[in-house]
Amino acid sequence: MPRIHFKKPNRRIDRVFIHCTASDIDAHDSVEVIRKWHMDKGWSDIGYHFLIHKNGKISNGRNIENSPAAQHGHNRHTIAICLHGLRKENFSPKQYESLKQLCSKINKVYLRQVSFHGHCEVSNKSCPVINYKAILKLDRYGSLGVDVPTINSSSNEYPEINYRDKGEAVKRLQNLLDITEDGIYGKQTLMHVKAFKKQNRLRENGLVNKKIWLLLKKPILDNIVSINIDNLPDLHIGSRGKSVAFLQKLLFLKEDGIFGPNTAKAVKDFKKEHGYYSSDIVQRYLWKILLNTRKIEHYG
Repeated sequence: MPRIHFKKPNRRIDRVFIHCTASDIDAHDSVEVIRKWHMDKGWSDIGYHFLIHKNGKISNGRNIENSPAAQHGHNRHTIAICLHGLRKENFSPKQYESLKQLCSKINKVYLRQVSFHGHCEVSNKSCPVINYKAILKLDRYGSLGVDVPTINSSSNEYPEINYRDKGEAVKRLQNLLDITEDGIYGKQTLMHVKAFKKQNRLRENGLVNKKIWLLLKKPILDNIVSINIDNLPDLHIGSRGKSVAFLQKLLFLKEDGIFGPNTAKAVKDFKKEHGYYSSDIVQRYLWKILLNTRKIEHYG
């Protein structure tokens, strides 16, 4: 299987959706054929960004910089991947392997901050007909399970390193950032460390300490439900997991663990009601107000 190349678009991405073409006809295993189907509907282009052929090859479809036309009402901030096929038994192992590799690459590029879903989750359709959740080892929030990162244990598992350092710890860092592992903390590594810190709303410098190691190796959904405010993470739109579900419980919302537009609106309204700037960011002070207001006693 050739190395998967994926270039991060400039537009924001929160979710990746999986589709199937609903055809097993060989002649339909083509980007151009599907593009014609979609343009005949009046669309500007093929609706999907990637098509995975029966032989495992991955073809580019719609420009990745443009939103897909694939999940009505759920196209913004998404990437759409389609596998050619209709009947479950006719999809090939090569397609599944390519799907895993492509999703793994996207997941790494976005530092595990995106979620993966089937078209059927947002539409009354059976698309995709494959068991995508099992193939990608998705959890209930859509986090990918096929490439959970690990850090080899050592006498100093969380060494403090910085720009210009060299050695095995730098290689471990580069592995977690999914960049070339040369053991040299140079400009490329520094750029990726700063991007990771920015994504986690931390000061954008090159220092990698225990806190950063723990963030890098922690599955994004390994969150905490607690009445100890110091243990609760900062949240914002795009966050997922148990802490988001806990936030939703405190806001009397449906507890799906996904910080989407409805949760963002509820957070903004709650902030405005209590005299704070109306943004979607949930930090320590807001957790404190929520816990004091709601008085939920059975978490600890």
